[in-house]
Amino acid sequence: SNRSIPTDIYYPATSSGTNAPIANGSFPVLVLGHGFVMDVSSYRCFADSLVPHGYILLLPRTEGGIPPNHQQFGLDLRFLNEQMKVEGQTPTSFFYQRVAPASAIMGHSMGGGASFLAAASYTGVTTVVNFAAAETNPSAIQAAKQVTVPLLMFIGENDGVTPPARHQLPMFDSCASPCKLRVTIKGGGHCYFADPSTTCSFGEGTTS
Repeated sequence: SNRSIPTDIYYPATSSGTNAPIANGSFPVLVLGHGFVMDVSSYRCFADSLVPHGYILLLPRTEGGIPPNHQQFGLDLRFLNEQMKVEGQTPTSFFYQRVAPASAIMGHSMGGGASFLAAASYTGVTTVVNFAAAETNPSAIQAAKQVTVPLLMFIGENDGVTPPARHQLPMFDSCASPCKLRVTIKGGGHCYFADPSTTCSFGEGTTS
């Protein structure tokens, strides 16, 4: 419906800087959803660590306000995954012949829950990966029942913002994929899956 999805895109390039020429090769796409009221700049660590290994990383800026629309955010993640495949096949696109078939829908906190909304009854993505995923409205726990692609979840053992027993573990148990793995970080919290964020730290500071 002509919805605008402002997105920061990081990609392997021949030089540093904005709008640098893209490197030769074809690269898997990672679409990463941000946490509640968190700016995408907090996820620069993903760009710095993953893009040099040959990935295209998309960070959508939608649903950063209050209240966010979780369903729309999930659809944004799915749309970006689809659109990048179109870009890879479009001769006039900057990304023509640079997009590999494999892709992942990812997310932290709210974005982690939205990754289940994006992947529900959707097989156009290779895998779902999320970090400290938060329950959403509509329910990510319920949506996980319709996720059949491989799943990788990272969980902070001491997460007080989205306690694993009420958020990530029910999502994991509900997920219909025959291939799923969860990694629990001993002593881990909620905000350490991103660069320092005042808003995330405030939320974590109000919990145990």
